[in-house]
Amino acid sequence: MAGIIRPLSRGRLRLSSADPAQRPVLDPQYLSEPADAAALLASLKLSREIGQAQALKDWRAREIAPGPDVRTDAELIEYGMRNLITYHHQAGTCKMGIDSMAVTTPDLRVRGVPGLRVADASVMPSVTSGNTNAPTIMIAERCADFLLAD
Repeated sequence: MAGIIRPLSRGRLRLSSADPAQRPVLDPQYLSEPADAAALLASLKLSREIGQAQALKDWRAREIAPGPDVRTDAELIEYGMRNLITYHHQAGTCKMGIDSMAVTTPDLRVRGVPGLRVADASVMPSVTSGNTNAPTIMIAERCADFLLAD
């Protein structure tokens, strides 16, 4: 499988109404940044190259996906768009920071919502390239420190 660990494209998650029972609206905007499309193309090509390596010939039968009929860069990108999935490490929907895109402050307070803090992977300003478990535990521990200090 090919994948982009640190995408530049940014989606949007917003409330659909004031009714908390209504589902939010999610637009991931996959590959909206040209660099992400280029990275996906490069990773698909590298996956093919690895799969076709002489060292793997004894284990290789045939390419299943995207398949031998997908040849051009445009066809590879189209294949990638049709088959996109997310990694299991979603993060960054409530970015922590001091810039205009930050939802939470450095002490994890939600801007404009008194008394509310967020202490999970959603406050990570960018996606980690490793598992999110340890950083999330660290965020929770730091939030506990903030709460005790208050």
